[in-house]
Amino acid sequence: MLNLPCIPVAAADRLGTARAKRSLVLKTVIVFSLVPVLFWPVAGPAKTPLVSGPAPDFVLKSSTAQNLRLSEFRGDVVVVNFWSSDCRHCRKQLEHLADIGETNRPNRMSILSVNVDSDSDKARREIAEQALPFPVLFDSQKKVIRLYDPDRLPMTVMIDPHGTVRFIHEGYKNGDEAQYAQEIAELLAE
Repeated sequence: MLNLPCIPVAAADRLGTARAKRSLVLKTVIVFSLVPVLFWPVAGPAKTPLVSGPAPDFVLKSSTAQNLRLSEFRGDVVVVNFWSSDCRHCRKQLEHLADIGETNRPNRMSILSVNVDSDSDKARREIAEQALPFPVLFDSQKKVIRLYDPDRLPMTVMIDPHGTVRFIHEGYKNGDEAQYAQEIAELLAE
């Protein structure tokens, strides 16, 4: 008679279940490790950081009815601010940017405010209400904001006179304007 090892049925079931679980875990790991490879062409590469690189150039219609091009401001320190009329923090930040603009009026510093509302009439009402002293550009088709790709609004980009992005601020909280003023002074002193 053959002497075969005897494994109780319950233990065999547990052994089979453990193997099945390991197999499922292994299959899951393999599938999820392939997901980035399978979808990379659709999603595209990760965005490259803008800081220390050239500021992406653009041209947009402004609140003064002129087309303004970022590269035309080469030689100035330029603050590009992206905002929306529905953003409470954006409106508060615009007030402080207006003050910074007035303070630096005699210097070679320009503010370009880019509104990203689909409806530019909302932006025009905000401009009139705040009496903004700098041009507001309208990016209703979202072409320019895609170049800068912020995670949240407002987004403020500080560009040196050579056209290089030096500082980026996403979001806004009270007191940030002191840091903006310091960074602008640093860029003007170069």
